[in-house]
Amino acid sequence: MPTASRRREEMDQLRRVSVAIAIVATIFALVSGSVLLFLFEPPFLASIFLACAAIAIACFAVAAVAAYFGSPS
Repeated sequence: MPTASRRREEMDQLRRVSVAIAIVATIFALVSGSVLLFLFEPPFLASIFLACAAIAIACFAVAAVAAYFGSPS
């Protein structure tokens, strides 16, 4: 059975990987939304991609604030 420190280490690694994947997804959503908006100009589809990126960025901000105020000092 894993120890508490091992579990904490595994959760930290999972958190880092999840954040990295979310950052990449946010960048892809911003780029694809911008390309759709400025090159192909279907504004409804572009707005969906840009809204997804904005929601992801807002989630990062909320998670950062929660981590800052929730971490034991």
